[in-house]
Amino acid sequence: MVSAIDKSRTLISSLRELSGWRRGLLAFAGGIASAFAFPPYGAFPILWVTLPLLILLLDGAKGQTVDHRKTRFFAFFRVSWTFFFGFFLIGLFWIAEAFLVDAKSYAWMIPFALVILPGGLALIPSLVLGGASLFWTHGVSRILLFVVALALSNWLRGHMLTGFPWNVWGYAFAENLALMQSFSALGIYGVGFLVLFLFSMPVVLIDQRRKAAAAYISACVLVWAGVVAYGTNRLQAPQQTVEGLQVLVIQPNVPQADKWKPENRQRLLPLYLQQTQQALSELKLDTETLIFWPESAFPFLLDEEPGALEAIGATLPQNTMLITGGIRRELSENGNLFFNSTFVVSDEGALIDIYDKVRLVPFGEYLPKRWLLQSIGVERLVPAPADFTAGTRHKKIDLKNSLSFQPLICYEAIFPQTVLPVSERPNLLVNLTNDGWFGETAGPYQHLVQARVRAVEQGVPLVRAANTGISSLVDSNGRILAEVVLNKKGSFNSELPKILRPTPYVRVGDSIFWGIILVVVSLLLVMEKLLPTRRD
Repeated sequence: MVSAIDKSRTLISSLRELSGWRRGLLAFAGGIASAFAFPPYGAFPILWVTLPLLILLLDGAKGQTVDHRKTRFFAFFRVSWTFFFGFFLIGLFWIAEAFLVDAKSYAWMIPFALVILPGGLALIPSLVLGGASLFWTHGVSRILLFVVALALSNWLRGHMLTGFPWNVWGYAFAENLALMQSFSALGIYGVGFLVLFLFSMPVVLIDQRRKAAAAYISACVLVWAGVVAYGTNRLQAPQQTVEGLQVLVIQPNVPQADKWKPENRQRLLPLYLQQTQQALSELKLDTETLIFWPESAFPFLLDEEPGALEAIGATLPQNTMLITGGIRRELSENGNLFFNSTFVVSDEGALIDIYDKVRLVPFGEYLPKRWLLQSIGVERLVPAPADFTAGTRHKKIDLKNSLSFQPLICYEAIFPQTVLPVSERPNLLVNLTNDGWFGETAGPYQHLVQARVRAVEQGVPLVRAANTGISSLVDSNGRILAEVVLNKKGSFNSELPKILRPTPYVRVGDSIFWGIILVVVSLLLVMEKLLPTRRD
């Protein structure tokens, strides 16, 4: 046993002594490996290797920059940036697929997705860890500092500029149903803190301060037990459904390259109507039926096409209602404003309500800093006459019989801050999306998982209608009850699960996350006072 421990310490010492390209290569490999902890791979135990590896490489960066704070900052920054460049490169490589839909026009922009995007996103955790280098010590305190720093960088990535909380650390728990239930209490950022805390634990096994290491390990065991017990208990609740209501989800699987072709303008609506009619013919229509079509279903302005609305009304049987994506236009003093919208259409073909997407996709639906980027040939991907305009607010749409839903268009489902107040809580989340841009890559799977987490956070079921998939019905615990697989034409119908009681996260939001951060920072300050640490 002693021999094994000695060998481990020798290996760890050699990791800390690495420098130059060897340290960078190992950091890059660690970042790449970490990406496989997330959907669709789900190999989250790998974080027990990669997070401790990053801590040890940072230890080495600190040890080689004694008494030079500026040098230490940049040493930490280099190690961290290299690690996270690898992490984002593999985790988000699928974005490059969107530039191949119209390769003639956009293939030249692939380096933006494979170099500039991961490099830019890597700046956030790297700068935060660079700042943490100024307070880096030894033992458990530097592990807690590491956890706090990366948890804060997660939150910053989700809120800075337009925000992009894709594959934040909490999603490592998102494909295990029992672990997934923790989102209902802590939200994605709180669970992200737990992931970092739990998977950094192996570092303390070689810590010389046995009592502090034992305390950290004991805390990890208690947290694991609590998370599993909470999740298991939450999953025991019986599944209940809404009486007198069914949902029908249509997945047309229209190739993205065909979706916006002018010659398909008159073809797509009949395609949707025919597929819907066929699905309806197989149902018992003695209950109310909600029908769902995906985001931007057709290349025309639905509210300006009376013939289209009449055709929809003629197709829908009595006691049905259509919820579909589409584009609409408003006239303003500055010209036409275009919106990516969700429409609610009655069985008579009348528009009942409209929601305009609030969070637009940069470079997809609008071009940030257009005056600069357009001058070098960059354009948005969606072929519309002008940049889309953002809606003013998230909202609940009320339907018949006390049923209501909250629309989340496309990547709005990745933002936990879309949660409505308890007083406006809906019965259903509706995510209309078009992931056809991303082919059979990891992107559509990651998008689905993040939408499922929103259902768990809120304790509200989710209907997801996606053009090419993955369309699904998700209950309030994140279970997939029905789905159409990726890149297949199809549909499904099902009863609608009931909502659960408001979750802790719905009631207090990210206050729980900030409470955890405050407690741990306070603990670090106490440890700084009481423990004999030495900062070089």
